[in-house]
Amino acid sequence: MEAEGSGPSRANRRGFGGRLTVVCLSLLLVLSLAGGAWLGASDDAEDTGRDSIYKYLALWEEVLRLIRGSYVEETDGRGLTVGAMDGVTDALDPFSVYVPASEVESYRAAREVGRRHSGALVLKERGTAYVVAVDGGSPAEIAGLEPGDIVAGINGRSSRAIPLWELRRQLAGPVGSELNLELVRLGNSIEASLTLDEYEPLPPEFEEIRGVGVLRIPSFGSGTAAQVEALLDGYAGDSLLIDLRGVAGGSANAAYAVAGLFAVGELGSLIDREDRKLETFEGVGGLYSGDIEVLTDRSSQGPAEIVTAVLRQAVDADHSGESTFGYAGTLQQIELPNGGGLLETTAAFYTDPEGARLNRRIRVSAEHRLSAFALGERDDGLDPVLDEALLLILEGPAEPNQQ
Repeated sequence: MEAEGSGPSRANRRGFGGRLTVVCLSLLLVLSLAGGAWLGASDDAEDTGRDSIYKYLALWEEVLRLIRGSYVEETDGRGLTVGAMDGVTDALDPFSVYVPASEVESYRAAREVGRRHSGALVLKERGTAYVVAVDGGSPAEIAGLEPGDIVAGINGRSSRAIPLWELRRQLAGPVGSELNLELVRLGNSIEASLTLDEYEPLPPEFEEIRGVGVLRIPSFGSGTAAQVEALLDGYAGDSLLIDLRGVAGGSANAAYAVAGLFAVGELGSLIDREDRKLETFEGVGGLYSGDIEVLTDRSSQGPAEIVTAVLRQAVDADHSGESTFGYAGTLQQIELPNGGGLLETTAAFYTDPEGARLNRRIRVSAEHRLSAFALGERDDGLDPVLDEALLLILEGPAEPNQQ
């Protein structure tokens, strides 16, 4: 029997449990509504995307009031707000971020650095931090990071306790900073030491393999289109394979400029959530007239997806490898009334006027699907996915089995 005065009564505990249930359900409602508004804007072609996270702030304030009234112990309203807003932005998309007021300036500086000191694109989804892409020749590649790695911890701290804004700030730290990472790769725990440093993105490369031109574009910057044009000058082969695997982020303008070397006319637009066309991109074509195949994987994101979508639609390019990541948009940092910052997707890229919004994966057909995991490593050290993609060009996809 519980001694009198030794703790809350059963009735109080039952009351607290009921109130806590209401609180939890209310929190789920806020997250579902916020996520649903964004997902609806993403998946419904008729939706103009006018819903904003702001309409849910009033609802969150009501939930916060419920929490304060339901907990036995005093709660930290600031901590609750920060945690809840981090969850809400996670529900919006992997790139949206809530930044507390005290960290806005430091995060703005980190955004200026971006990936220039690490070479790794790390995102969080449902609280799990993972590596989306690793730039060739970057400190992240030197440290042994690979796309798909789960980042379990940084410098002895669980990544689940590190909000996305802080993760990005650590990866954009001063040159010479060392991050001790705990990674999980295919179920195995791996330790890696990442030393931040400046590095130069790799330039495009071109070579002919078995009579097929292979153009590798590792990144998209202001000079990429000119480099591609110079590399393909004089190439008159029947087929060209454009390898965009592992390419995440970079300049959307550069991506449209590259696509515009092959395609003529209007290629696409940047359209905001009010359906206003902010920018339109056009191409002159003429660089190459043979068959084109684009090779992507799950790390192909942003500019790589723009090139893939435009070439598929404008020049009927084939598409092999794995389906893309599924995000090509622009982010804007918005000041909130509490002094915090919200980095939110405010516009998305589209293909031509009749095309789709590039906010979902560009999928590969079953006969062109090539997975590095399924193909495994080769004893001769060659790239098995590239090898299979070349076979698709030279021989065509295998006929489905007839039962």
